[in-house]
Amino acid sequence: MEVDLHMHSHHSNDSRSKPERIVERAVSLGLGGIAVTDHNSWAGAREAAKLAEGRILIIPGAEIKTEKGDVLALFVSDEIASRDFRTVIDEIRAKGGVSIVPHPGDSPKITLDDLRLADGLEAFNSTCTPKSNEHAGRIVAELKKPGFACSDAHLVMEVGNGRTKVPDCATVEELRKVILDNPVPSWTVQSNLLLHKTNAALNFGLKGIWHR
Repeated sequence: MEVDLHMHSHHSNDSRSKPERIVERAVSLGLGGIAVTDHNSWAGAREAAKLAEGRILIIPGAEIKTEKGDVLALFVSDEIASRDFRTVIDEIRAKGGVSIVPHPGDSPKITLDDLRLADGLEAFNSTCTPKSNEHAGRIVAELKKPGFACSDAHLVMEVGNGRTKVPDCATVEELRKVILDNPVPSWTVQSNLLLHKTNAALNFGLKGIWHR
């Protein structure tokens, strides 16, 4: 089955996507699972899980802002208290979750030694430039880490632009156990970067200054 592990709902200040529309879009694309990863918030993931009604697996998680860059905390239902990169990785692991570093090609403060601590990396992010994704792919290959293709969708239409093939699973717990076993990027479509950035800017203006 295919999964998309990185997207945002209106619970992030740079998106207005409603969880119900995200779920419907993912189901219509035939995705087997998604992670709604709002900035430092589990609200979108929790709302999506209530709406899924058994049609798709909803992975609990969020995108955590640290002093070095972002970390996806997946299969974690409780909030992460720290904002220190290495402590966040440890806390995710202690909670039985999976840590994935998103857009590593655009995170210059995160060193290779830092990346080695994470469980996986984004090899493709639909909202990054081809150059950034090529750099990310080289990092994944060099570190021999599981690599994922994700959409980082902030618009409903972007959901599924990055997808990863994983073993078929019936439950979120089954997926947690196999997610790192040879994931294969299976769909890599770059989002319209002008539209993506314009949408983010408009949401900043509508929702106020983004503090995260």
